[in-house]
Amino acid sequence: MNPKVYIITGPIGSGKSTVCAYLKKKGNLTVDLDIISNNILESQESLPFLKSNFKNCFTDGKINRKLIAEIVFKDKVKLKILEEYLHPLVSEEIAKIINHSETDIFIEVSAPKNIHKIYPSLVIIANEGVRRERLKNRGMSHNDIENRIKTQPNEEWWRSLGTVIENDELSKLEQKLDNILNLNNE
Repeated sequence: MNPKVYIITGPIGSGKSTVCAYLKKKGNLTVDLDIISNNILESQESLPFLKSNFKNCFTDGKINRKLIAEIVFKDKVKLKILEEYLHPLVSEEIAKIINHSETDIFIEVSAPKNIHKIYPSLVIIANEGVRRERLKNRGMSHNDIENRIKTQPNEEWWRSLGTVIENDELSKLEQKLDNILNLNNE
């Protein structure tokens, strides 16, 4: 079987994880690119890269992803270094998942560089004020929220990536997803 692959993306706090949880509940395979990236970063194979480029990001001998995030969301050069290391490895993992899947796959992508050009994208959009409140409720600091939002593209760019789904309230979001999934399954 050749599974269909869809990207679930949108700005931080828009509801990508909520969408993926719903899709998973409906019996679909979901993959979180952040988890794949984190697993790669925490692997033994990444130690030489991390020690060379992020040597101050270790706590008790283990990589501290929060420290890396603080650096890369303030320093575009460091972000680029990290992306150039991670993206090929993440692409390899995605290819393995796709090759072994028997069902359609929905991949949650928080920072789509080029993957949205390969697979159709469902772009989850929410008002920036709503997103900021969600991030605050997750326990993110004001500075972290500011740094992350500042590094992301504007809403117009996000809307250009694919099918836009407004995430105004959960019941409507689920209905919109069901409508899109029904259209794609016909």
